[in-house]
Amino acid sequence: MRIHAKMAIMSETKLLAWNTSVQMMGKAVSTAIGVVVIGLMTRSLGQEGFGIYTTATAFYQVFALILDLGINVMLVQMLGEHAGDKAYEDRATSATFTLRLFSALILLTAAPILGLFMPYPWILKLALFAIWGSFLSSVLNQIVIGVQQRHFKMHIVALAEVVGRLVTLVGIIAARHYGWGLVTMVFIVSLGGVGNFLFNFFFTRRIATFRLSWDPDFWRTLLTRTWPIGVSIIFNLIYFKADTLVLSYVRPMSEVGIYGAAYRVLEILNTLPFMYAGVLLPLIAHAWGKQDRDRYNRLIRNSYAAMTILAAPMLLGTAVLGGQIMRFVAGQAFAASGDVLKILMLAVAIIFFGTVSSHAIVALNAQRRTMPLYITTALIILVSYIIFIPVYGMFAAAWLTVASEAIVAIGTTLISLRITHTHLHWSPILKAIAAAIIMALAIEPLKNLWLPIPLCSGVLIYSVLILLFGAISRDTLKEILSFRRGTPTADITT
Repeated sequence: MRIHAKMAIMSETKLLAWNTSVQMMGKAVSTAIGVVVIGLMTRSLGQEGFGIYTTATAFYQVFALILDLGINVMLVQMLGEHAGDKAYEDRATSATFTLRLFSALILLTAAPILGLFMPYPWILKLALFAIWGSFLSSVLNQIVIGVQQRHFKMHIVALAEVVGRLVTLVGIIAARHYGWGLVTMVFIVSLGGVGNFLFNFFFTRRIATFRLSWDPDFWRTLLTRTWPIGVSIIFNLIYFKADTLVLSYVRPMSEVGIYGAAYRVLEILNTLPFMYAGVLLPLIAHAWGKQDRDRYNRLIRNSYAAMTILAAPMLLGTAVLGGQIMRFVAGQAFAASGDVLKILMLAVAIIFFGTVSSHAIVALNAQRRTMPLYITTALIILVSYIIFIPVYGMFAAAWLTVASEAIVAIGTTLISLRITHTHLHWSPILKAIAAAIIMALAIEPLKNLWLPIPLCSGVLIYSVLILLFGAISRDTLKEILSFRRGTPTADITT
């Protein structure tokens, strides 16, 4: 019995390590391509043009977040609860995909039409139509990715993202070569998103069924469980995207562009913790559903440590290299984005940690307990945006973003830990932070060299320190590395 339990623990470690490693490798490639795309767009569009692009995406993200309603997260949880039931999975994926498709067609089509009545320049209004395909494919892709998370097939998701980014890169290069303008570049971004979705959808159909399905009974069950998440997300979007929209109303588009360039880096990095948490969710939902408290607590503790190990070096490294990073990525015209990035990276680190808590809340079916937290935070931050952004501009937007993420992360963490009586293991967390501080001090003298030199030095120094300090135990490291002997099984039922 003990041997069986130990094998289950090792399999879980291997599953999380394998999927996270594949995601990180894929994310490294797609991020590199994304950085090149951002650099080409900022250099082509300039501060004002990139500000228009940033405003268009922020406007659409409001509608995309309303569409979310937590449906994809709840789908992953429900599939985890019915692990092994193929008939239920086919019904759930088909019904959820159908609901998302028709609701997206209605709401996302209304978005650019509504934009026609906004006090925006015409080029921005045209950009809203051009980027429609990007958001439609993105919201549909969330359901497909949810199925991949359940089956621990995140290598397909990672590869699909690379394909989408390559489509965008080739298109943007062509646009620069032929002198195409902003609207065409935005349309090319949409083509990249469509390419990502189609690749992912094609391969996911091998393991799941996606058909148009009229299933009001399932929709009623799904929405009954997910509406507290939906309400929270609606208020979440107030502080998540209102900063850019308020900024676009009261400050020049050039300032929106500077802020948007740094914020784009935040959005790229934030996909990693959500990918990890998506793989984690069915495991902790299954453990909690089976009342296996030890297994649940172990997964949560290890996840907080893992997120800290990933986030700490990014935060401290950016504190040293923020200006150089933005000049390298976006060009000299966006050097001021470096100061904004240093602030926003604190929000990134908080999001890494808080994502584990927010997904734990879903696994515990405790969404209603967090609603007052999201509502209160949204109202306070929105009022703060309106008061401070007109005066302090993008720096107020950045610091208020940090404040909102901190409040939500602390709140959801305390709620989830109180429900489960889980106590964090602070040793690996503090060791990771110590290693990151030493790394930052070590690369400080190198910050004015060619950027890859301090970056590579930082990665090497931090990796060595993590091992020397024991932030990752030898047993865990051996188990993580053992996936090279074969892809781990996804059937965790013990």
